[in-house]
Amino acid sequence: MRILFFILDLLAFILITFIVVTLRYGGCHTYLFLPTIKTLAPAFMLCSVILWVFSFYDFSLIKMQRLDYRNTIIAFAISLLGSAFGIYFGASIFNMATPKLILISVFIIYFSYIYFTRKAYASLTFYRQKILLLGKSDTLKLIEKTLRKSRAYKLLGRFETPQEAQKISPDNVDLIIMGSKMLQETENAWAVISTKFLNKGVLLTTDYNFHEELFKCSSKGSLKDNIWILRGVASRQQEHFYPVIKRAMDIIFCLILTPVLLPLGIVTYFMIKYIDGVSPFFFQERIGKNEQNIFIYKFRTMKPGTEEITKTGNILRRFRLDEIPQLINIFKGDISIVGPRPIWNDEYYFLNKYLPCHNIRSIIKPGLTGWAQLNFKAPPTYCVQENLKNMEHIPDSTFDAAKTRLCYDIWYIKNRSFFLDVEIMFKTAKRAFIKDKKFD
Repeated sequence: MRILFFILDLLAFILITFIVVTLRYGGCHTYLFLPTIKTLAPAFMLCSVILWVFSFYDFSLIKMQRLDYRNTIIAFAISLLGSAFGIYFGASIFNMATPKLILISVFIIYFSYIYFTRKAYASLTFYRQKILLLGKSDTLKLIEKTLRKSRAYKLLGRFETPQEAQKISPDNVDLIIMGSKMLQETENAWAVISTKFLNKGVLLTTDYNFHEELFKCSSKGSLKDNIWILRGVASRQQEHFYPVIKRAMDIIFCLILTPVLLPLGIVTYFMIKYIDGVSPFFFQERIGKNEQNIFIYKFRTMKPGTEEITKTGNILRRFRLDEIPQLINIFKGDISIVGPRPIWNDEYYFLNKYLPCHNIRSIIKPGLTGWAQLNFKAPPTYCVQENLKNMEHIPDSTFDAAKTRLCYDIWYIKNRSFFLDVEIMFKTAKRAFIKDKKFD
C-alpha cells in the first residue's frame, strides 16, 4: 500500500508541476518543463521523507482515523523551507533554475492533495474485512472494542466456542481471530474450526498475532505465554548482517552529529555549571546487553542527592539535551542509537521478579531511543519505591506501565530492522520539537 501511494503521489506531483508550469508560462514546452521537474525532484523526495516521518504513509494509522492532520501544515513548512534552502544553494553549484513562484504553487497544491487523499482513504471504505472472534481473553476484548470503532473492518461477532459460531456461513468470513488458549481449553475446537472454516478457505490467526499487527505492540496477555514469546523472539537471534549494519549506522550517526552537537554540549555544560551551580556530568550504572553493567553518561538535570529538578533541568529534558553525552556510550558500543532504553540495575532485577519475560529486554543492545519511548511515556522508577519491597502482596495493577513498556520493547525485538531503526530515529527527532496528538 505504501509503494502504491508513493507512486500515485509521484504521478500527482509531476502532474501538478506540469499544470503550474503551463499556467505560469502560458503553455508547457519541453525546454520549460524538464528543467523544472529536474530541479523539483529532490524537493519531492524531501517531501516524501517528511510525510513518512509524520505518518502520512502509515495507512493502518490512517484507517484507524488516528492521524493528526494538523501536521500537514508543519510538514508543508519544513518541506518548503528545506527545498527553498537546497535550491538556493544548489543554483550556483549545479547551475539549477530557481522557480520560486512555481515551487510555492506546486507545494500548496501538492500538500492539499496529500490532505484530501488521506482524508478520503480514511472515510471511504472500499472493502471492509469481515472478522469473526472466537474464544475468551482480555486481548480479544481489546481487539473487539477497537474493531467496532474502525471503518476498515466488519465485526461479525464474538463467540466463546467454535460450536456457537457454526451458524455463521464461511462464505461471509474473511478472517477468524482465535484466542490463543482456546484449542487447549475447548473440547473439539480444532475439529470444528478446521472443518467448518479453515478447509473452506477462511484465514485464521491468533489474538496475540492480530494485536501486534493492529497496535504494533505485543499483548500484555502474551507475556504469560512463554512458548509464544520464545518462538517470536528466539528466531531473530540467527541474524548475521543486521548487527553489522546497525553498528556501522551507530558510528556514522556519531561522526555526523558530533560536530553539530559538540558546540551545543559545551554551551549546556557551562549553563549547568554557572546557572545551576552543580557538576554538569553524572554517571548512572544500568543494565546493558546480556545483563552486563554499563555506565550511562548524561548532563545533570536534578540536584545531587535529591529528586528536585535544577533550573535548567526542564528545558534540557524537553529537548533531550541531557542525552548528548551518550554519544560517548554509542562510540564505545555500550548502547546503540535504537533499542530498549537501559534501566537502573535495581529496577531491572526488581521487575524481573514480578513481570514474566522482563529479562528479554537485555538480549539486544539498549538504545538512546526506542519504540517504547515513541509510543509510551516511560513508567516510574520502581527501584526508588522502597515501600513496594516491604509489601507482602503487591497489586498486579502496580506494574501496568512497566508491562506496556515491555510489550513495545518485545514488539521491537521481534520486528527490528534497518528501516524500522531509521523510522524511529526520524520520529524521535520530530518528537523533540513536536508532540503527537493524543487519542483515547
